[in-house]
This record gives sequence, structure tokens and C-alpha cells, in this order.
Amino acid sequence: MSKADLHLHSNKSDGILSPEEVVLQAAKLGLAAISLTDHDTVEGISEALNAGTRYGVRVVPGIELNTSADNGELHILGYYICHTDTRLLDALKNIKEARVQRVRAIVKKLNGLGFEITFDQVLKKAGKADSMGRPHIARLLMEKSYVSTVKEAFEKYIGYGGPAYVERHKLLPREVITLIKNCGGVPVLAHPGILSSSHYIDLCIREGIQGIEAYHSRHTEEQAAVFREIARRHDLIVTGGSDCHGEFKFDGKMLMGRYTVDARAVDRLKEAAAGNGVCMKGMYNHFKS
Repeated sequence: MSKADLHLHSNKSDGILSPEEVVLQAAKLGLAAISLTDHDTVEGISEALNAGTRYGVRVVPGIELNTSADNGELHILGYYICHTDTRLLDALKNIKEARVQRVRAIVKKLNGLGFEITFDQVLKKAGKADSMGRPHIARLLMEKSYVSTVKEAFEKYIGYGGPAYVERHKLLPREVITLIKNCGGVPVLAHPGILSSSHYIDLCIREGIQGIEAYHSRHTEEQAAVFREIARRHDLIVTGGSDCHGEFKFDGKMLMGRYTVDARAVDRLKEAAAGNGVCMKGMYNHFKS
């Protein structure tokens, strides 16, 4: 079975590897297809598409957007989006500006807790202002020995309910689903296994979600089976991915490629995108692949 990892991040958002490095690693792992799904940005897509051509990996243009449901942490993936669509780019510009203000507010709260970090240090860690996020803050806290792991930083300080938590820019699930469809993409509910209630799955189905991420690094086999059944009942596309940000795990291996889906899911996504109406400029050759 040809495998696809359809949930990957690069240094264009909160990952470590460049988009080309993500594709190169996928090629080394023998993956047939991947999707670059950076948070709130499409800046890495062109680089990833070009790298896919060079390394023989099918690259699906993607994105991961957050909504205000479930404490602001309900994530929706968009596949085969037209990454040059002005409606999408305008929405992302507003999200990026809010992201910068959120980082400033988190840093201020951490300073009040006695942590000696600055906005400029987070910026240096991220590389650019509009890609900053909590993982960069967590890595900085690790670098300064305030915490031992990124997970500890989230659990103790910057995760939901933590003393330095700040709510993100809020969008409703239906707004994100509509936005993705309007720019020719296919909206898919990301990692439903970490949601606090199955109510949010039902909500997204009512709002027009077209797929569900059954396979994920934080899902059990039992959960994956439940999500496959939900997909069957509601005629949703089953997707999957590692949600790899480039880090190597305790066994010295990268998370990428460990949680995958049959590459035929890419064909279903492409067909659904064509049904939604695609941006043909700059995408025609990719859609033929």
C-alpha cells in the first residue's frame, strides 16, 4: 500500500524543517504523498510543490486553521486549497497580526511569573513575526532551562488554563469551513481524538466538513476505528497524518511517516476539491498529477 502523511508542519509556521526538507525527508521515508499543513500560512506551499517534483513525492497544498470551538483548539485542515486566493490571503493576514499580539501578551504574562524572556527572543526563535506561536515560546523556555520539554511548558504555563495562557484570534468552525471551500479546498476535521467532546465532531459535520482525520499520532487504534465508522456513516473522506513538526523522538526517529493513510485518500481529496471549484491558475498541472 502506498502511504501518505497528510499532516506536516515546516518552519513557515511552528515546525523545524524547511518545506523542501520536509519533502526530502518524506522521499527518504518512501512516502508516496504528503501535505504541508502549516498553521495559518500558505507561504511554504510553492517551495514544497517544487520539491515534490524534484524528489518524486506527491504534495497536496494544505493548511491548518484554528477555530474558537473547544476552548479555541478545534483545528480544521484544508486540502487542495488555492494558495493564491485573495480571500484566503486576506483572512490569513488578519490571523497573523492577531498571532503577533498573542505572543506579546503571553510573553508579558510569563514575565510577570518571573521568566526572563523577551518578544525579540521569541521572534529570533521563529525567524519571522507572522509565524510565531506557542511552540516557539515553549522551545525558548526549554533553552533557558525553565522547563525540560515542550509538553511541560504547555501543561504548566502556556496551555489552556495555564497562568500564561492567552486566547487566540477567534474564528467559528463554519467560517473556516466556508473559507476553505471558497478557495477550492476540502475541509477536514483535524485530530478529533483530542477534542473534549464528540459534540464538536457532530458540529463540524453539520457545518459541512468533508473529511475526518482518523489516523493521528495522538489517536489510539480504537479511536481510529470509531472515526472510520463516523466517516462511513456520513460519507466523509478518511485522512491521516503524523502532525510532525520536525523533531526527533526519544528513539532517535522522526514522527513523520509513522501515522499515515492509504495514498488513495489523496485522489478522493482531489475529486472533492474539483467539486468545490478550484483555482486553476498555477494549480492545473498539480491537479492532473
